[in-house]
Amino acid sequence: MKHFFIVFISVIIGYTVFAADKTSIVYVSTDGNDFLNNGTINKPYKTIKKALISTGNDATIIIRSGDYSESINISEQANRRNLTIKSYSGERVRLLCGERIEKAEKVSGYKKVLKSSVSLCSNSPNYKIFQHDIADKETLISPEERHPLQKGKFYRCNSTPLHHVTNIKDIESAQNPAFYYDEKNKLLYFSIVEGTSLDKNPIYLPKGNGLYGGNNEIDLTVIGIEILYAPFNLSRCPGAKIIDCAVKYAFAGGGFMYHMSTGIEFIRCEAARVFTESGNGDGFNGHAYLLPENHPQAKHTTVSLTDCWAHDNYDDGYSNHERCEGIVRGGLFEYNGKYGVGSGYGVHESAFNVIARKNRYGFAICADVLENEGGYASQMVAHNCISENNTEAGYLIYTSNTPNTNPNSMILYDCYSFNNKIGFEVQDNSILKIINCKDSNSKIPYKGNLIIETFDNLK
Repeated sequence: MKHFFIVFISVIIGYTVFAADKTSIVYVSTDGNDFLNNGTINKPYKTIKKALISTGNDATIIIRSGDYSESINISEQANRRNLTIKSYSGERVRLLCGERIEKAEKVSGYKKVLKSSVSLCSNSPNYKIFQHDIADKETLISPEERHPLQKGKFYRCNSTPLHHVTNIKDIESAQNPAFYYDEKNKLLYFSIVEGTSLDKNPIYLPKGNGLYGGNNEIDLTVIGIEILYAPFNLSRCPGAKIIDCAVKYAFAGGGFMYHMSTGIEFIRCEAARVFTESGNGDGFNGHAYLLPENHPQAKHTTVSLTDCWAHDNYDDGYSNHERCEGIVRGGLFEYNGKYGVGSGYGVHESAFNVIARKNRYGFAICADVLENEGGYASQMVAHNCISENNTEAGYLIYTSNTPNTNPNSMILYDCYSFNNKIGFEVQDNSILKIINCKDSNSKIPYKGNLIIETFDNLK
């Protein structure tokens, strides 16, 4: 009887310890305390980092409304298995990354020019800094452009970019806010929107990562988190689910980067005004790096988007590379510098009910397969998509250097082109087949050798 009692107690204690370790729910609030509180809803932590290091292998971190000046390293705690990070229901959570300037000196001899010491900046004409929470008037959404994914916003971008100039005098004479960086003395000279102040609307220099730390081991879910002035780096986060999140004004190759992540999923996410010094910067950006020990036919990077909004990015709204596989369901891709939806280098894409408008090109498949990838060209199949008011082509395909031996292909079903410079364009010997597709009011409806089929001529 005594032995049975001891065993019974051991089992109960063991189960209790295991259960506590298995599931851990903690809360974070701007009014919390990392030293006195224990992470409950009534006694939340103040920082996300404290929540990360205070939880076990399986954790849910619920963040209350507010702005947080920190980034998230999902590998902060060793041996993490499952991690969910989400905003409290009905509350808005923003991570404000980058370098913040809320105090500056007036420059003698100028009315508008301010200066501040900064640790890192750039004089590249493509580099941008931003005045926080001052809507960019150039991104006003007209009534005829309204779309449900814009969620009723008046402006596409709610922080104003300061444009680069080459000297201090040009800041004073510029009609819009501008900046110049003295690299030798590490001084930033700039102006701000008239009638505003730095204490309420500071300057941000985008840098660093907003969320990062993928190690191929963590099952990650992120819901309702906005990151400003830094990217979501979701590389090596297989199976991650990113829902109702946003990334804006990031200095990175992609706002949402998901290199070497299989089965990653984005639902109702927004990516805006991502840039690099070289003029690149995609809203959604995927790469697959094939190592010598990897089989070329293995899955490397696979991604799906559902009803996402990518706009005002310096390069593409959505762009995959090197044997990535992608599915885009719905979504709005507008005002991007090059492609709305454009991929290449051996990718395989499917698109359904997607709108691409007011980019340089709407939809595109381009470029050669890298020699070591072991696959055959790039392909896109699109169903019931709309490409309108793009400055070049609505739908474009080309292969670059070796079109005769390894041509890319694009097949379009029930897709439409409106008011583009060119409706459907194929370059070199790439394959563009359009089935029951139509163009309206483009200057050049078709360019190149297309295969055109309609219900009228199908046998």
